Amino acid sequence: MKQTLPCVLLLLFIIATTSLFSSTTADQDVKDSTGNKVLDNVPYRIGPVTKGGQIKLTDTIAKKKVCPFNPVQDPAQNAIGSQFRFTMPRKTKYLRTSSVIGIDSGSSKLDQCNESTFWTVPDAEAKPPSNLITTGGGFDQAITCFQIVGYPKPTNPKVHSYMLQHCPSFCGAGPSTCFNISIHMDNGVRRFSTTGGTPFEFVFYKV
Repeated sequence: MKQTLPCVLLLLFIIATTSLFSSTTADQDVKDSTGNKVLDNVPYRIGPVTKGGQIKLTDTIAKKKVCPFNPVQDPAQNAIGSQFRFTMPRKTKYLRTSSVIGIDSGSSKLDQCNESTFWTVPDAEAKPPSNLITTGGGFDQAITCFQIVGYPKPTNPKVHSYMLQHCPSFCGAGPSTCFNISIHMDNGVRRFSTTGGTPFEFVFYKV
């Protein structure tokens, strides 16, 4: 017993130290395509690591006008995406991974629509279209609660790429799990959902 107790204490110390180190390193500054830190509440464009396919806000799905608007991936290689603001509830200078954020599409030049432009998931546990990302929620609500996570196996290790998760419980309600955001084809349109496909890998591009 005299030898066992010190061993147990040492093991507990190692576990505690490892957990502390993991939680510290998991929260890091988010960086853009040039390696600079991404600023909180400043416009950025986002798109895949390879050229083309940037994200834009649209008022038309399957040739029908929609309100609120929807973020979609433009398949054109030379497409210029819309500008989005990634904002943390607590005022900070730079975005951090694994922190609660809201994503605002900002004022739009699209047709008039009185809904807000915060990215929103009506029901993360439902099937499409209810679990597709649209807009219309308020800042810091469960339906607009996201976090940015470093992509686990980057396409290009030299580029800072990320994935997006919807975490309603982080903002006070909903299931206690986070949902990876992936591409979902909706009437030929590349939209985003919580349907458990391969997480969408993206990069920040400074406007």
